[in-house]
Amino acid sequence: MKIGRYFLNEQERLAAVIKVGGVDKAIDVAKVAQALQIQLPFVTMVALIASGLSGLDKLNAMLQKATQIADPKWCLEIDDVPWDIPVQARSVFCAGRNFGRHKDESMKYWTQQGTTGIHFDFPTGFIKLAHTLVPHCASVARPADVLEFDYEIEVVAILSKPTFNVSEKDALSHVFGYTVFNDLSAREWQKKEMRNQMILIGKNFPGFGPIGPWILTADEVPDPSRLVIDLKVNGQTVQHESCSDMIFNFQQLISFWSKSGLTAGDMIASGTPEGVAMHRKPDPFAFYLKPGDVIHASVEGIGVLETRIPS
Repeated sequence: MKIGRYFLNEQERLAAVIKVGGVDKAIDVAKVAQALQIQLPFVTMVALIASGLSGLDKLNAMLQKATQIADPKWCLEIDDVPWDIPVQARSVFCAGRNFGRHKDESMKYWTQQGTTGIHFDFPTGFIKLAHTLVPHCASVARPADVLEFDYEIEVVAILSKPTFNVSEKDALSHVFGYTVFNDLSAREWQKKEMRNQMILIGKNFPGFGPIGPWILTADEVPDPSRLVIDLKVNGQTVQHESCSDMIFNFQQLISFWSKSGLTAGDMIASGTPEGVAMHRKPDPFAFYLKPGDVIHASVEGIGVLETRIPS
């Protein structure tokens, strides 16, 4: 199931993506429930997540009926929905150097900078602050003091329930679903911070967390390591990789970050594959994001997240 949210008259609405004649269409969940005289125990994404498997089962059954009927009054064009971020904003736990080939390209750079003591005994990373998250089709301005403005496509797992010291074996049972994420980065700031063995501002300028457009529920992703991710800038592919290249898989990431005590709606990001602008040869500035650029970050089976850099 693909389920997202938008706002109408300042009220949150859930919208599901269904196939009508082989084409993806969006339907307003509440409108369809009313038309079919079905009572659903939720009206928001937070409430849907809290409703657990029983809530998802009821929603799935309703969507099957809606797909069969396919009343044109219910169906919206995907691009006509003003998609918001797919779940209420929370901080994102972001894995660093967590794809094998991206680790290799980044380690070459940091070794040249004289960095020592890096290890990979357990996941490491940083926090993307909740206020940075912006939805599908957002415009994200390049900060005035940033020229090394970089992209990083990732997959985000959204947790379904409180998660504390969970085992790797049980970790995926705590996932509600997955969505697309673009970890935008100000490399000038990041490089300065990482010389001090920390990172925060380089990842957390306003709008640096495009996410969405919707969530693909976990029942449709039995093995997240098989997800394939792709990022295009102005139509040119710059990142393309399978999540099988992850050093620490989602089970390991969730188990590790759960030591901090997580809850429903918290998000765990996969890390990004090779191909970021920072490590492009011979001239990364030919790849850094510039005003007027359009980015399409996609995850096979989930969808495409569009972000624009305004002129």
